[in-house]
Amino acid sequence: MKMKLRTQVALALWIIVGVAAVAVFESLPSKVSDYQDFRPYYIGSLALRRGINPYNADFATVFIEAGRPLNSLSAWERAEPLLDTPAWLVLFEPFTFLEPATAYWAWTTFNLLCLAAALFLLIREIGPPGAHGWTVGALMLLYPPIAVNFWFAQSEVVLLLIFALALRELRRGHDGAGGAILAVSALFRAYPLGMLGYLVARRNWRATAYFLGACVVGTVFAIAFAGLKPVVSFVQVALPISGTRARGVPENLLRHPANLNLGSFVQLVLDYRGWAFAAAIGIELLMAGFAFAATAALEDDRYGCGFSLWIVVITLLSPVTWPQFLVCIVPFYVGIAAANQEIELPRRVLNLAGASYVAALFMGGPLGFLSRAVARFDLGACARVVLCAGRGGIHFARVRLFRGALDDHFQEYDGYDSNSRRSHPTGGARGGAGRSCARLELGRDL
Repeated sequence: MKMKLRTQVALALWIIVGVAAVAVFESLPSKVSDYQDFRPYYIGSLALRRGINPYNADFATVFIEAGRPLNSLSAWERAEPLLDTPAWLVLFEPFTFLEPATAYWAWTTFNLLCLAAALFLLIREIGPPGAHGWTVGALMLLYPPIAVNFWFAQSEVVLLLIFALALRELRRGHDGAGGAILAVSALFRAYPLGMLGYLVARRNWRATAYFLGACVVGTVFAIAFAGLKPVVSFVQVALPISGTRARGVPENLLRHPANLNLGSFVQLVLDYRGWAFAAAIGIELLMAGFAFAATAALEDDRYGCGFSLWIVVITLLSPVTWPQFLVCIVPFYVGIAAANQEIELPRRVLNLAGASYVAALFMGGPLGFLSRAVARFDLGACARVVLCAGRGGIHFARVRLFRGALDDHFQEYDGYDSNSRRSHPTGGARGGAGRSCARLELGRDL
């Protein structure tokens, strides 16, 4: 029996997924010193378990008080504050009972299981059936921010699973459970507090009440397990002043080329003039207002499009938005695919979805710096991208940004350990006035 074309396409994509998975996991760090964002998770949770307030001092001090469990810190890590919530550090504590190397691979395995569960739930609940569902699943696994999430040992895949569970409960009319699950996402990562806007826009008062109630209960549990002082210290450090700034977040984080926050990007385009902050706030409010109006107008959110729209909004409005945050937009693509399978969507909607997926190659993949660098591009700057082969498979890109207007931009983020191969969060920017070019070596990033 001849295999149908759509089945052949799905099979081909899954073969590519297998090859890509091998390439990604072969490129994961092999040394404790290169464990990326796993390091603050482990150190913060270990400090909390040993009765140390991880928010009460700079990260370097916390690192020393925790017993230097992961060799030395880079200059970036010493300067960056710990902004993970107390609830998240409590969740991560079981991993600190393992040696760092074992804990790292246990965490990676946990992320793999969360990713598989999230895709299974999304495609089973709203995704297209049969071969189309397998195709969508493969495309999601090839979505660049997912590889970035694993490279940095980040937490967005866990958050994706929580969103998938909440969406399933809300679609099935289990409003209380859906609201409570969304509250868990807010307790763990803070910025999903914005999903309250979705519940209010949908006039889902039962889910709203459960969301708020679960946040209160979760905070009480966080105080019980972590202590009152760490919770208060975290609020003092991370309490937002506005949509584009957060107390305790260094300016170089807000202005970092990889920060995809909408307001920060607007200020960059306007060259941080005196009125740029007000313009950024205005555009952010317009975006939130549009999302509220669009969601409120939906008669039925059976494909989760309104839900996914709010994930996009809270992601772009989070004061610091790293490329791996785009992992949580996966429900948007699954919903679009499912809706188009049953009711043919306007071509402009499909074009928008396709364009945003392709844009992830720049915003969440090896070329992540381009989302900001383009804003500073002029005739004196030149970018060259070279695809090259690497150890055991593929190195995705090596980028050299020759001296020009871009040099001034990247020199601002040159405060990292000179012995470090790369800087956080998307690549190693080696600029400096004494060098002829600002160079980003991203070959091993995925």
